[in-house]
Amino acid sequence: MSIKHFIFNFFDAVCKIVLTVIAVMFIIRGVRYAYEIGRSIFDQQPVSLTDTRTVSVTIADPDAEAVGKALKEKGLINDVPIFRIQERLSVYHDMIATGTYELSPSMKPDEMIEIMAAPTVEARKAENEAKKSMKAAASNENKTEDGATADESDDSAGMGDLPEEGTGDDQLPSEEEILERMEQEAEDAPPEG
Repeated sequence: MSIKHFIFNFFDAVCKIVLTVIAVMFIIRGVRYAYEIGRSIFDQQPVSLTDTRTVSVTIADPDAEAVGKALKEKGLINDVPIFRIQERLSVYHDMIATGTYELSPSMKPDEMIEIMAAPTVEARKAENEAKKSMKAAASNENKTEDGATADESDDSAGMGDLPEEGTGDDQLPSEEEILERMEQEAEDAPPEG
């Protein structure tokens, strides 16, 4: 083996090692950056744990970007893009309402979003209640036309007052509620004989 060949192989190996180390460093840096972003999104922290003062914030545009900028200007959040993602992943996505809110730097972003979405949530609840009332009234009219009262037809199905599907109130009854219903039905049932 000639000395030229040996030197060439040596530099080739060194270059491969250096490039591998650089690639590993970039991967580690990328993983750390992704971890920090994920941590910022999911492990929300307030800007300050000790600053409990309230700051008045007026939201004119309910877009998450505009809200994030307004909150950052008031010192309530640290990062607008992170806030946008937090709002997107929140149960209150696209529910922030325009208005003036009293917020604090000691609040987490989700708490702020919940406060700013409260008017929309209340409006939707009222709308759902109105739809339920209208549906119940129409259902009662149909049942009374068939010759049965609303109470008789509900109890005959054995379902009591479970929510109907698609009403927006599809919560299942608790175990205690089920047991109470079963006891009530056992008391109301005629004796077997």
